[in-house]
Amino acid sequence: MKGNIINYKGDVRIKMISIIVPVYNVEKYLEECLESIKNQTYRDIEVILVNDGSTDNSQVICERYCQQNPRFYLINQENQGQSVARNNGVAASIGEFITFVDSDDVIKRDMLQQLMKYIDTGIDIVECDFTEDKEIYNIENRQLKIEEFTSSKALKKCLDMEIKWSPVAKLYRRKIIKETPFLENLIYEDLYSGIVSLKNIEKMRKINYIGYYYRIHPRSTMRRKFDSKNLDLFKIGDTLLEKFSEDKLLPYIAKVLFFVCIAHVELYKIRPGHPYFKEYDGNLKKYSGIAKKSSEVFKNSKLLRWYTFSPKLFIIVIFPLYLHYLNIRNKINYTKDNVE
Repeated sequence: MKGNIINYKGDVRIKMISIIVPVYNVEKYLEECLESIKNQTYRDIEVILVNDGSTDNSQVICERYCQQNPRFYLINQENQGQSVARNNGVAASIGEFITFVDSDDVIKRDMLQQLMKYIDTGIDIVECDFTEDKEIYNIENRQLKIEEFTSSKALKKCLDMEIKWSPVAKLYRRKIIKETPFLENLIYEDLYSGIVSLKNIEKMRKINYIGYYYRIHPRSTMRRKFDSKNLDLFKIGDTLLEKFSEDKLLPYIAKVLFFVCIAHVELYKIRPGHPYFKEYDGNLKKYSGIAKKSSEVFKNSKLLRWYTFSPKLFIIVIFPLYLHYLNIRNKINYTKDNVE
């Protein structure tokens, strides 16, 4: 194998970590990402690069890394989106464990070693922290806190946003990813897979170790200009609501969808007069209505209560101020926890 195309099927390798990296037009950031993967202290890895029809020099960069390092492999495909790229990468991989790295992001040298340290019998996922702040990412991690959750507890934590639904900064047992492939041809697909995959685990662990730098730039999903693909959120939402329709966690699912939807409204400045205001307004009302059916959800969510009091005031004034407050508070807390 020349290191540029994967076309084999092999036996699953125990203790090997397969790193799946979807690649699309990220020549500016790709080398930094691949260097951080290449320099991992955990050595039993394979790196599956899935070039999703890039039109810049990304493929050339991938080929160079594959030629220089026998652990790197490349799949070239027509542009089909990140979810297809991830699924194809998983299908070609042979590691017992799987992790995902976005090709514009960076991981610490010992991230995989730290995650692997806490994989044990009955533990199907280990999650570490990620940050969008390079200053916080560069802070040296000190004393680690390890938490362990059953499937039901992990789901509840995820829906309370204490566990992230993003597939990055996690180490998965292979079977978990195989049981919940990414929904294809949709964006925000990781919202669905991140939540539903927790139904299939026995237990997971979370460590307060910052191992992953999530880069925000103009091409990031939540930083692109608004287009109709953003409405995929509502398709994902309907799929989740149907999946949990008979589950006591349904109001919690609706709460999460409400939060993501209101984040869109703020990020893209969706106000009366916007072409898709009615879609967002209708879904906000639907999600908040389902969430309010749980007195616990309503009682514990000041955002839902504020929205119910005055949707217009909430969208224009309250929520933007709340986001600003959270940004300042989180930065202070991370610095305090990791420096003192």
